Amino acid sequence: MNMESFMNGTMLIEATLLSFLLALWMTWLGLNGLFRLLPASSPNAAPIKLVANQRAGNRRQRAA
Repeated sequence: MNMESFMNGTMLIEATLLSFLLALWMTWLGLNGLFRLLPASSPNAAPIKLVANQRAGNRRQRAA
C-alpha cells in the first residue's frame, strides 16, 4: 500500500465525517428553530395536575 492510496482513504474518511457533522449541525439548528416557533404556553392552557384536581373535586361535589 503506497502513501497516495493511504492519503486518498484518509481524505475520503475526513470528507465523510465532516459531511455527517455538518448535516447533524444543520438538523439541530433547524429543529431548534422549529421548536422556538412553537408556543411555550397559551393563555387557555392549564397544567395537567390542576385540571385533574378540578375534575376530582367536581366529582366529590356532585356525589355529596
